[in-house]
Order: sequence, then C-alpha cells, then structure tokens
Amino acid sequence: MPISDTTLAQLQSLNHHERSQAALQLQPGSDSDADAVAALVRVLCSDDDLNVVEDATWVLVRHGAAATDALLSAIGHEDARARHNIVHALGKLADARAVPALIDAAQDTDTAVRRKAVYALGQIGDTRAIDVLIARLDDPLDEIRLTAQEALRGFGAAALSPLIAALASESAQVRELAASLLGDIGDERAVEPLVAALETDAVEVRFAIVEALGAIGGTQIQPVIERLRDDPQPPVRAMANAVAKRLG
Repeated sequence: MPISDTTLAQLQSLNHHERSQAALQLQPGSDSDADAVAALVRVLCSDDDLNVVEDATWVLVRHGAAATDALLSAIGHEDARARHNIVHALGKLADARAVPALIDAAQDTDTAVRRKAVYALGQIGDTRAIDVLIARLDDPLDEIRLTAQEALRGFGAAALSPLIAALASESAQVRELAASLLGDIGDERAVEPLVAALETDAVEVRFAIVEALGAIGGTQIQPVIERLRDDPQPPVRAMANAVAKRLG
C-alpha cells in the first residue's frame, strides 16, 4: 500500500506535532518501505524542528540497510543542516558501509557536520576511521578535537600504531593528544616512541608524554622519569616528580 495522501499532507503541516505523528507512521513492514524511507530522508533535509527530525531519524533507523542507502545518496546535500541530520542518522544506524562517506564528512567545511561525523565514526568503531580521527586532533575547533580524542579512545589497542606514528606529526596539538591517548591505552610498546618524542621544546607535548609514561608504568620508564625530575621546564618537572612519587 502506498503512503496515504493524508500522511504526505501531514508531513507538510505547519504544526510540528502533526509532522512528527506523520513521520512516526512510516514504520517498516509494508510494500511502501522505499517510499517511506525517501519521505523520511526528505524530512531530515527540510524540516527545521528538532523533535520532528529526531522522530524521523528514529523511524529511519528501524528501516535498517534501506535507510543507509537512501541517506548515503543524500549526504552531499548543499544545506549543512541537512548534511548534519544525515550524518547523525548514519551514526545511529552504525552501518560500516557509511564509513567512507563519514570520513569525507569529518572534513566538511561546516563545523557542526564535522563534529557529528567524528562522533558517528566513533559510534561505528571501524578502524578505517582512525587516520582521519587523528587528523581531527588538530581541528581548529576545541569541541571537535575533544570528540576525536574520545572516539579514538574507544578503539583501544587498535589505534596504537597510528598514534605512535602521530608522535612525529608537525602539529604540537596532535603530538600532545596522541601522547595522552597512548597513556590511556597503556601498552609498553609505546614507551620507546614516547621517550624519543620528548626531544621537543613544546612544553605541553613533553608534559603529556611524561604523564603518559606514568600511566604506562614499568621499570623501563624509571630512569627517564628520574632524569626529568630536574627538567628546566617547571610543568614537566612537576609532572615527573608526581610520577616518580607514584611509582615509589
């Protein structure tokens, strides 16, 4: 049965409650699923009411793979708000087929789209996203950097090698956050690269490395920490002393 004219009319209503009710009627399980998905994607691209968009997103997620296909077809929409809503829905669907498009969206010129794509990549947890998430550690927007850091944290040991490579980044911001994440992972294989990365004048990077070494622990870091207790940079010296006390 095709979507009724009444439902289609309600989707265009001036009353947002009516639009939400119409969206909620477009559940999967009928011959008109493809039309329902198309109508719901149009809601995401055109409706300016957050509650209506969320209701349409909830129903789209119930449509599963068919919704992924339709959303991917619309992800290049010219309107940034539409792209944001599409990326948001793709994150909730958690379909790995969306990863390449979300990697592109994580580099969108619109900051809200970029942040939502970074978050969605973390939701899906596909390792293909790790490199672009590391790149976003140098995003000009603090919120996006923090979102990328949280997403990378979710990968755990799978992000170890790319994060070690990031210690050689030209960006001090990337080196700092990569060091912090390596401390969170706690793998001793990161110790040698972290010690090598101490050869920098960037105090925030050196501070993060000392903190990371303390989190990893082990006898191999003790000589390094002892040396750093007399470091000329006060924040580094203070962190080294704190780590030394913790290690006993």
